[in-house]
Amino acid sequence: MTAHAEHHAPESTHLTGSSDPRLAIAAALKFEPSELHDFEAADKAAGQMMGKLLGLLFCILLFLMTGVNIWMMSNSSTIHDTDPQAFINSESGEQHAAPQH
Repeated sequence: MTAHAEHHAPESTHLTGSSDPRLAIAAALKFEPSELHDFEAADKAAGQMMGKLLGLLFCILLFLMTGVNIWMMSNSSTIHDTDPQAFINSESGEQHAAPQH
């Protein structure tokens, strides 16, 4: 705080003997104790809302990851789907098997 603000601050704004240092700081900054309590309540509410938002986003992310894992497990490919040699062998096997019937 500057010397100018200290010089012109009225004596009624100084709290002496206060047990809470935040009230003394608030009085020095020209905040009323009720305003300080309002700030604390608003800060607490904002913190709770942030916690709820982060919890909700975590649950959504967990749900999406679980859904993707279930989908990947149910639609997993086999070696015959990705191995080109298995595809060639299956075609040649069908061609050899057709004339025998």
